[in-house]
Amino acid sequence: MTGWRFRLSLTGWILGAVTLFFLAYQWLPIFTLGLLSFSGPTGGTTFPMNGTSLHWYQEVWRATVMNDFKPPLLRSSLLALACSATTIVLSIMAAQAMRGQFRGNGWFFYLMLLGIMAPGILVGFGFAIMMRLMGVELSWDTTTFLVQVSWTLPFGFLTMLAVFNRFDKKVEEAALTLGASRITAFRRVTLPLVLPGVIGAGLFGFSLSYDEYARSMFTTGPDATLPLAVMAQLDRQLTPEIYAVGTTTTLLSLIAITIFTFAFWAMKRPMEAGRSTNPRRS
Repeated sequence: MTGWRFRLSLTGWILGAVTLFFLAYQWLPIFTLGLLSFSGPTGGTTFPMNGTSLHWYQEVWRATVMNDFKPPLLRSSLLALACSATTIVLSIMAAQAMRGQFRGNGWFFYLMLLGIMAPGILVGFGFAIMMRLMGVELSWDTTTFLVQVSWTLPFGFLTMLAVFNRFDKKVEEAALTLGASRITAFRRVTLPLVLPGVIGAGLFGFSLSYDEYARSMFTTGPDATLPLAVMAQLDRQLTPEIYAVGTTTTLLSLIAITIFTFAFWAMKRPMEAGRSTNPRRS
């Protein structure tokens, strides 16, 4: 018994150390980027830092026309929010459809995954050619939105499938037996139980769209998104200003995750309160 407990404890420590090593490997480059963004006015893009200041953040704010990242940042944020909302709705609908048995559901499943299987740069290039043949003008809020949803939707779909596979159908059946309509059963029973998956699908939609480059490169048109603007800046001159942009976008991503987490908490509380106070109400 003592040997078994020792092995179990040792395994836990080893797995914890591996996890910490992975997190450090993942986040140390981001911390380095954030640290270099506070270099002085004469600082470079490598260590050692030449002073500390907010100079490069000020440069981002009062940028010239050639390196103004504020409009691309706004476009990418709006595009990511739109992709997130669309991914949530479509992934729930697709996963709900897969719960039933219908002819061609296997083909439907693989069709939903085509967005992951196909190379992004080929998808963007092919989609841009198709839009030009159809006479549709390329724009970040139309063509880029469509091609990015084809990329984010499979991730949301797989997330919702995993959640629904662990979902007990007897809970829904009990609500229907008590007189609730299917819409009421979904709103008051199903949705609260699968809400973590809904939040996960929304986060996938936001994060994958926010930094998507390959699919956006051919479909954006004259108004660039943030990844395209950053890559264009790398071709001109690399300064700590690009680190300031990266740090700002990372903070925005963390803020988005916090908002999604708070939304999950705020939506779950009244639903749980309603079920506990009046469980038979339909």
